[in-house]
Amino acid sequence: MAAQIKAQGLLFDLDGTLISSIPITEQVYTHHSSKHNVDARKVLEFCHGVPTLQVLQKFFPSETHTPEYAAQLEQECAEHLDGIEEIKGALKLTRQMPLDKWAVFTSGMPFLAIPRMEYLQMPIPQVFITPVDIANGKPMPDGYLLAAKRLQRDISQCLVFEDAVAGVKAGKDAGAIVVGVRTHLKAEQLIAAGASYTVKDMTKINVTQIPEDPNTLLVSIDEEE
Repeated sequence: MAAQIKAQGLLFDLDGTLISSIPITEQVYTHHSSKHNVDARKVLEFCHGVPTLQVLQKFFPSETHTPEYAAQLEQECAEHLDGIEEIKGALKLTRQMPLDKWAVFTSGMPFLAIPRMEYLQMPIPQVFITPVDIANGKPMPDGYLLAAKRLQRDISQCLVFEDAVAGVKAGKDAGAIVVGVRTHLKAEQLIAAGASYTVKDMTKINVTQIPEDPNTLLVSIDEEE
């Protein structure tokens, strides 16, 4: 039986939660790992949901620890739209939600994130948080706190949807209830990071407006495979 939760705002990660560009991201990181004699396996295990500059600072030599080099990698990713796909059910879900009741917080820069949603003809919410809006990226909670503030919602009344450990921790530390999406992690990994629920994909989420309370959404969460 699906869990049902009342929420005033829904806050989504982008890549791995609503869309998938993992093959493109992994291809670019693998190329640069080889170029700098870095263990690509460790990079790929860490990079999902983490800002590019933070990945560079953790694994790559100091000369790459610049916004310019991070932008170079992101530009390489942005040049490839073929292969971008929705996470199953994401298009239907985003098209049924009021644009003023959900937000995106992504570790990708705007020139990277927004064209991908447009390519899939996915709605762009009124609140869209990227690294240019905050000082600290995931796993810090800054982005989700800002998203809730801009939606004019209490973060404790919001649900966060995330597929990566860093993002789950960010949502949990912000004070939201977190739903983990099992795109590439198992349920136990997402729960260990702080998720209260996990779902296979976005077909397992249903959102309806409560007629007698227009500020509140009823969210159904089906954790079954």
